[in-house]
Amino acid sequence: MSLTRNEIEAKLLKPVGKRVAFNYPGDKGNKRGFLRDRAVVWSSHSPSGADYWDVVDLIEFPHENHRRWIRIGYYRRVGDRLRWASQTTIAEPNPIMKRVLAQAAKHKGWFRAVLVGAARRASPASFK
Repeated sequence: MSLTRNEIEAKLLKPVGKRVAFNYPGDKGNKRGFLRDRAVVWSSHSPSGADYWDVVDLIEFPHENHRRWIRIGYYRRVGDRLRWASQTTIAEPNPIMKRVLAQAAKHKGWFRAVLVGAARRASPASFK
């Protein structure tokens, strides 16, 4: 039986509050933290039959100088298999990225604060 979009969103929100880990290749070390919050945004349906959901995560690393990190990633569903499909990056066409960032900011105050703060600090010259 196929899950609805609401059921998939609920499933993607289940990891909030749980441990996360970044395992870097080579001798870069590993980071251990907690997923504090997550915005889930449906992205697209591909002609191949896969569905995509983008996520904007707030991760806390208690032992780092910068404790709060934002991770943007995505999940891919083919049939009933829903899997984390990115490492720590996302690449989307501008219209989809604009929608992802706007919806995440609308629904999550912590992400909106990051965007507003970044926009206030940015000078027009920094966009050239």
